[in-house]
Amino acid sequence: MTKAVERLARLLEVERVALLNGDFDAIGGLVAEKEALSTQFDDANAPELKLLSIALARNSSLFAAAHEGVTAVVSTLRQQRAARTTLSSYDSSGKATQISQPERGTERRY
Repeated sequence: MTKAVERLARLLEVERVALLNGDFDAIGGLVAEKEALSTQFDDANAPELKLLSIALARNSSLFAAAHEGVTAVVSTLRQQRAARTTLSSYDSSGKATQISQPERGTERRY
């Protein structure tokens, strides 16, 4: 196995562990090194590239799952914030209405 392929394989394993642990700061730090290694595959053979392809596909699915999880958390936080500031109700005709609390601000009196 060429050194570049071996280093990238190890880097992808570190990335996988970081994804499983939710360590997004560590993942961000790997980007520059991954980009540098991606240009050094001139002498790699097909089996080596196949192993990298499998590792990349695995990490890609982990990235997708992490994205879905973060999206779900953001949605839940938005719903909780909306529940604290608005009240949903129905009028006499059955139409849904929302009653909002006014934004709290500083009131100046002179």
